[in-house]
Amino acid sequence: MFKLKLNAKNCISCGICMDVCTLHAMAMGTNFSKSIEGKNLTNLYLNSKDNVEKLPEQMMTFPYLAYPQLCDGCANCVNECPVTALELQSD
Repeated sequence: MFKLKLNAKNCISCGICMDVCTLHAMAMGTNFSKSIEGKNLTNLYLNSKDNVEKLPEQMMTFPYLAYPQLCDGCANCVNECPVTALELQSD
């Protein structure tokens, strides 16, 4: 199984990574916590609404592995990212 690590400072929320995922394992989600820098993003993490403080990164959508079981590690998302904001890691 693979994890997607995001460099939020680089991400421009363009969605190219999601578009090139041929297995449809990725989605875009809004962040509701204080910081997402360097986090392994999952659906559960992105839908946590524990923090109501609105930081700039909370007003953007970010890529995450919605279906990590579908990810085969091809790294199309990483390779096609125009701002090198993603890193794919294996468990």
